[in-house]
Amino acid sequence: MDIFLSIALLLAVLSMGAVFIGMRLPKTHLAASRIQLSAPPEEVFAIITDFEAYPSWRPGLDRVERGPNIDGLPSWFEICAKLGRVHFRVTECNSPHRLVTEIVDDKLPLAGLWIYELEASGGGTQLTITEHENIHHPLLRFFDRFILSYFGIMDVYLIALALKLGDSAQPEHLSLRLDDCGLAT
Repeated sequence: MDIFLSIALLLAVLSMGAVFIGMRLPKTHLAASRIQLSAPPEEVFAIITDFEAYPSWRPGLDRVERGPNIDGLPSWFEICAKLGRVHFRVTECNSPHRLVTEIVDDKLPLAGLWIYELEASGGGTQLTITEHENIHHPLLRFFDRFILSYFGIMDVYLIALALKLGDSAQPEHLSLRLDDCGLAT
């Protein structure tokens, strides 16, 4: 058998296995992580709400385009070379204590929101992010569970934010809940 055909067959079998496993994983998860930062809440809040500046400190993000305001609150598009363009919006903004953002595009294989809670702590800020996510596609559920981890995207974001502030803090995983109840966004 040709080596290329063998490799293609192996990849097809592995993909089908990943889809099979992904179909049995919960569609919905809720995960929370926090990090201690040296900057005060006002400074941290200013950074996390300056969406256009995200590419200067967030790895993997090529650019951000401002979107239209939705219900009087900002929206933006994050453009990643490999993943395309994803539309986000702010659904709640209580500076400098709380920010809620969500994915706007209902054609994506996932839906979700992040809740940012900032609390003054030790002369700096304790930032907690809670992610509510509903992953529709079973292959993406497989990758989120076994490759990326449910905390993976939050960890990258929090570590990049800490580095932007000159901190070396690492995120702490607080909780994880998996279920199939669905996500109302």
